[in-house]
Amino acid sequence: MKKKQPVERDIIDFRRSGWNDIMLLGKYNYKQAHEELPPHSHRQTLEICYCSKGEQIYEVNGTLYKIKGGDLFVTFPGEVHSTGKYPEEKGELYWMMIRIPTGKTKQSFLQYDLTLASEWHKRLLNLPRHFRGNNHLRLLLEEIFRVHKSAKTALRQIELRHSIASFLLEVISAARTPVLSRQTGRMEKIDSFIKEKIDEPVVLDEVAKLVGLSLSRFKAWFKEETGTTPLDYVLKYKIRTACEWLSKPDRSIADIAFETGFQNQQYFSTVFKKYMGMSPGEYRKDANIH
Repeated sequence: MKKKQPVERDIIDFRRSGWNDIMLLGKYNYKQAHEELPPHSHRQTLEICYCSKGEQIYEVNGTLYKIKGGDLFVTFPGEVHSTGKYPEEKGELYWMMIRIPTGKTKQSFLQYDLTLASEWHKRLLNLPRHFRGNNHLRLLLEEIFRVHKSAKTALRQIELRHSIASFLLEVISAARTPVLSRQTGRMEKIDSFIKEKIDEPVVLDEVAKLVGLSLSRFKAWFKEETGTTPLDYVLKYKIRTACEWLSKPDRSIADIAFETGFQNQQYFSTVFKKYMGMSPGEYRKDANIH
């Protein structure tokens, strides 16, 4: 029997059910990089993204933002946004698109009356661009998907609206919570260590010792801090460095593979394509064109 492939993308289009406030809820879980998201905008639509695993670069009105696991990111109605020249990266990300009426137009929101709907709209439009979320958000989003797939009854409609309201209230609450001081000193040490040993395979025991943690505690702390595993972070750092070197014609792809600590060019090419969605040769050609 042929093994069923996991679904990479799942999208609920609430408009098909006649909703005019919550438009879409989407999710992707990519095992490798995909093509970049081209510039686009949504009229009268606010979009909330929650990155649960990995990281992603977004560009809004010419400014780049690096979103990590556990982060929330908001684009407001009419804003042009994309992933710039970067691919949609390996990881898990959710997005919700919400219609915001303009001008004097008024409408209910999640069946709340006009006064409460106005408060919802005001709170959503005053969200920060980029802020820290929490693990509970993923559970709330998965609950929406679960309820949507259940039998179509009047109660299901109530549960859906309640689940969406719970998610949005959690987002609003996260935006009000003061950002905890992140231990950036540790990350700076780790980045310096990886940079110094860019041509060597990184030994996680050494990195853990560098920041004064046991290996098990280091792995748990690192995942909480960055939204990804130490190995994934190291490989991504090496690939970003390789991208810089590939834009220069004086280094061969084989040399770059060895200089970034890969055992051979074939393994380097495999990892590069996983993160960048194209081969090193294709990336070099594209960089030279632009």
